[in-house]
Amino acid sequence: MDKMNIQRHADRAVQFAPFAALKGYYECVKLQERITEPRKELSEDEAEELSNTLNKLRAGIIVKIRYYDIDAYTNIEGVVTEINLPYRRLKVIKTTIPFDDIYTIEMLGKDVCF
Repeated sequence: MDKMNIQRHADRAVQFAPFAALKGYYECVKLQERITEPRKELSEDEAEELSNTLNKLRAGIIVKIRYYDIDAYTNIEGVVTEINLPYRRLKVIKTTIPFDDIYTIEMLGKDVCF
């Protein structure tokens, strides 16, 4: 095969490259499979404990958080990268979590330097 035939063959192969004909479909199916659950109300003691933990939090601490996400509870574990008190939210890695959606926070005690 000469160089010209190889190039034509490569150009032809590009037309058969995969593409997302159903963009967003698989994400939609995944959401449909999700089991929904109602939001739980915190007792006064639980709310006070959560508030105390939030006051101790700072960027760089590794945490495990259970929070309400759209229609169900989910868990995340990672480094706190930002705490925004005026907007009442914190960021764990790249996930932003409003304070009102947090159900539990466990500080795992390891500091990570940025």
